[in-house]
Amino acid sequence: MIKHWLLTAAAAMTLAGPAFGHAKLRATVPPADAQLQTPPKSLTLSFNEDVRLAALTLTAGDTQIPVTVDRTAPAAPQVTVALPVLAAAKYQVQWSVLSTGDGHVAKGTFSFTILPAAASPAAAAKPR
Repeated sequence: MIKHWLLTAAAAMTLAGPAFGHAKLRATVPPADAQLQTPPKSLTLSFNEDVRLAALTLTAGDTQIPVTVDRTAPAAPQVTVALPVLAAAKYQVQWSVLSTGDGHVAKGTFSFTILPAAASPAAAAKPR
């Protein structure tokens, strides 16, 4: 009898597992650890379920870059934030979202780098 109960409980937890899952970050644009030649105009985070963006901070070294987070946007599996013009640097993104499915908060970090512009061949070939 106890063995039957344990098997039933284990089966119920296995079947209910996906319903109790937290929001998971699936992809970002720009991708994590990307080395970019041109600055992105926006930042997109894609999740496995509908979320509401609770917070997003963007930093370069010790400098926080101001970004606007629309906390009134409807829940969706994809969140996009407009970025200001970014200079060459390594940027760290810290985010937190509220899962509309289970009410839990998920958070994480990733970084990307904007490479310095290479000198143009015409400028390098100028006679002195």
